[in-house]
Amino acid sequence: MPKPVEEVLASGLGCQITDTIFNPLEMLKTRMQLQNIAEREPLPQAVRTVWRRGGLWLLWTPGLQATWVRAYFVTGLRVGLYPTVRALLGSTGENSGVLGKAAAGMATGALSASLANPIDMVRTRIHGQVASGPQRWASSLAALSAIVAADGVAGLWRGLGATVARQMLLSGGQLASYDQAKQAARQRGVRESTALHMACAALSGVFAQLACMPADVIKAKVLSGDHGRSVLECVRATAAQEGVAGFYRGFLPAVARQCPVILVQMPLIEAIRKAAGLGHI
Repeated sequence: MPKPVEEVLASGLGCQITDTIFNPLEMLKTRMQLQNIAEREPLPQAVRTVWRRGGLWLLWTPGLQATWVRAYFVTGLRVGLYPTVRALLGSTGENSGVLGKAAAGMATGALSASLANPIDMVRTRIHGQVASGPQRWASSLAALSAIVAADGVAGLWRGLGATVARQMLLSGGQLASYDQAKQAARQRGVRESTALHMACAALSGVFAQLACMPADVIKAKVLSGDHGRSVLECVRATAAQEGVAGFYRGFLPAVARQCPVILVQMPLIEAIRKAAGLGHI
């Protein structure tokens, strides 16, 4: 029987550890997504530029407070509640189909994104100031206060459509492919193990980022506050100025972050779940 609270806490702990490790890649991805065409730089150049400005400290620490809080609101909820929602949709068992798993992942992704939009906005603003401008906020709390002062509390949910779309696509793609890959392996006699979890996690990381990348780009632009007021305006501007390629700007650092994160995150979550007596996903 699923234990939602314990599963959310176990998943959130795993996410806190991995997102702290890979926070530099999230910041670099945001930097590349927010740059104008004339400013565009490859990933190695982005690393060198940030390093010259502030060294390891500037690569690692921006938005870290928001990242820690986000761990529970995003991954904690979307992964932790996945078994419960999957069971409600009747998608458990060794012969269950991928569509029910995708629906469960998309549902938990939508819920987590709706709650976490303010945290995502704060983190994007902090990462964005490293990307292209002077330091306006010394901390995540300062950025949060500035957003509320300028746009009110409702402003914290600006760009919700892009955030929800991105999280639904990522969560549905990742969890469904991870779950289905494990199911297929078990049907061929492969036992639950860290090696199996890592192999399935690597596959799901690539699939998830391919699915969510266009929404990821639009989300970063909207939440940064510097690319128009609405999701539709950002979509139109990106398509007109950059074409289809614009929706995959920053794909290399996104995949460079997403795949290692999920590769470490899912086996870690599975290990924490097992230690807590929750069983495997």
